[in-house]
Amino acid sequence: MIAPTKAAPPASGHLDYYVRHGISPVRYRTGGLGAHFERREALYRLLGLPPVAFKGARVLEVAAGSGQNSLYVAACLPARFDLVEPNPAGLHDIEAAYAGLEVGHTKPVLHPVMIQDFETDAPFDIVLCENWLGSLAHERAIIARLAGLVAPGGVLVMTAVPLAGFFPNIVRKLLALRLIAADEDFDKATARLLKAFSPHLETIDGMTRSHRDWIHDCMLNPHYLHVALPIATLLEAAGDNMDVLGTSPRFATDWRWFKGMAGAGRAFNDHLLASELAELHNFMDCRKVLAPRRPDDNLPLAEVLDDGYAAALAWQDAWDRNDDTALKASAASVSDCLGRLACLFDTIDAQTALSLVEVGALWDRDAFEPEDVASLARFGGLFGRETVYVSMGKRRAYG
Repeated sequence: MIAPTKAAPPASGHLDYYVRHGISPVRYRTGGLGAHFERREALYRLLGLPPVAFKGARVLEVAAGSGQNSLYVAACLPARFDLVEPNPAGLHDIEAAYAGLEVGHTKPVLHPVMIQDFETDAPFDIVLCENWLGSLAHERAIIARLAGLVAPGGVLVMTAVPLAGFFPNIVRKLLALRLIAADEDFDKATARLLKAFSPHLETIDGMTRSHRDWIHDCMLNPHYLHVALPIATLLEAAGDNMDVLGTSPRFATDWRWFKGMAGAGRAFNDHLLASELAELHNFMDCRKVLAPRRPDDNLPLAEVLDDGYAAALAWQDAWDRNDDTALKASAASVSDCLGRLACLFDTIDAQTALSLVEVGALWDRDAFEPEDVASLARFGGLFGRETVYVSMGKRRAYG
């Protein structure tokens, strides 16, 4: 039996927040079951998992949320399908989703526990975990546990959150905190932030989540900044015996001959990380794809993004503690990073540079209102490629 892990404290920050407010802000408008299944099939196809990969397999999904994504997997007829979800609101949504599912499917086994308390008698062929874990120490331990639940030759699918793609929403999170009081009523804070950010969200083509749920899950979630999970951190936490299989979006082209991909020549993960650095600037704005750059040319960009994230975490910590001195110091660091990032993008993409200059000017003001955030004409449409799906195969021993 693969026993529950006791090596790490519960990753309960998001869960505590959801339970406290009785929410599960991960539901979305599917546009009909056919369109939903086509989207999920397209995703898994990019990750190297066609429908036949799920058929007859043992599958585990962790942090299943509303259960909507699991419907596609269930319809692929796995031999066994386990769902782990401790949020009572999420459990209700999962039961409702399956109650209305009329296509043939494998009925999942629902486990209303945290992954730390989940037990199984055998590893799984496929383990899925989307949009949950970040890079805090106890979360990296959970990533290692998820990898441990994968059978040799099996696949782990997770989501990374690279800083370049996350950065526009890091800035939005800080703006949101400046618009509300720490003790503000939840519903009033929601309404205030909807006024500020709904015009931004309306620029996103194909958005399926409600603006209210996005506000709840991102802008009001006190743990939101900690969802950052660089791809390198994900791969390190998953362990040396996990090799990248695919990503969505795809940004790495591998021209190597397969006959050289043995022993030290495998290097699937190293190849992906080098490609990521060459494309780092393309994660900042989901509306465009720019030409790749030399990896070394993007190193200064990576450095500023690291500094900007550290400054954002420091600013929220000072806001949480109501420490005016620390707030001023970290606010200056945020401003400095916005300026440095704008200068770097001035030679990469002028539109992005101007967006950063615009929001930097707002940030430097002593105070602003939701209407000021809503009227950011350039920054309002800047959303990064925040979520990157990564599939990893567990190595099998040969000979």
